[in-house]
Amino acid sequence: MGISFSLHLVPDDIGLLAKRARFAEENGFDQVWVAESHLTCRDHNVALAVAIQNTTNIKIGPGVTNPVLHDNSVAASTIATLDELSGGRVLFGIGSGDTPVYTLGKKMARLATMRTSIHQIRSFIRGEEVEYAEGVNVKIWSQRDIPIYTSAEGPKTLQMSGEIADGVMVGSGVYEETVGWVMKHLGAGIANRDAGLGVLDIIFGAVVSVDRDGHAAREKVRSRVANRAHHNFRMTLDSVPEEFRPEIQNLLDNFDVSNWRHPKHVPLITDYILDRFTITGTPEDCVKRIKEVESYGVKSIMIDPPSQDFDESLEMFAKEVLPHCI
Repeated sequence: MGISFSLHLVPDDIGLLAKRARFAEENGFDQVWVAESHLTCRDHNVALAVAIQNTTNIKIGPGVTNPVLHDNSVAASTIATLDELSGGRVLFGIGSGDTPVYTLGKKMARLATMRTSIHQIRSFIRGEEVEYAEGVNVKIWSQRDIPIYTSAEGPKTLQMSGEIADGVMVGSGVYEETVGWVMKHLGAGIANRDAGLGVLDIIFGAVVSVDRDGHAAREKVRSRVANRAHHNFRMTLDSVPEEFRPEIQNLLDNFDVSNWRHPKHVPLITDYILDRFTITGTPEDCVKRIKEVESYGVKSIMIDPPSQDFDESLEMFAKEVLPHCI
């Protein structure tokens, strides 16, 4: 086996985030990604700085920010500063925006905006002059080279990512047919990829829960899966077999974006939805599932432990699952 693993962290508590970032570094994870959700969590850039200062080697980045709430020049200067602080360990993750955007009454960034933002931020980071607006050409202080990762789920965003991103984080699930669907759309973009970008780093996200009681492991993540599934299915409904589409529509119709962690969403998460987005069970169950996912062509997984028993599940994964998979 040869899977690499990264850890997704939500900055609910800065002290805990620092501890968990150190744990990831000490236990074989390659990357730490810090979520941005400023209405419900601590500021992600401050959290990134804290994670950087509490680690020495692991790669760290926002997972993910967006161009709706952040000007491209500001985002570039911020991530370049963090990269300088880290000694060159930072990655930059960008998406179209989700809960923090909707809750403010704003709309997700359109594909053209995403493409422009990626080009501008990459150029700003490298110290190149950017045509910021008509008749306005500017550059910032940075002269760095930071890999840019997208969060991509819909067909058009996947294709764009394959074409212009250094890496991509995919939250569409880890079923075999889902992985194939994702690879097809990424491949359409890779066909037009600039060779200078190198090989696209493809990371599949999964909510991961490990427990001695396999059933308990599954039940812990139903609430956590709700937000991920709601965000994903708005763009990937055509990847869902016809027989499961009514239950997906029920989730889309009844999900509360302003209170995405609420347990009221648990009944909306059917077994199909749960299994699509998760790796759960006993340590032995999880190793077996990861072997299956690897056989689909997946080489990198970003794990998102359950809010309930987060540290216990993370430690069991690190000690009893990860060593059998890397």
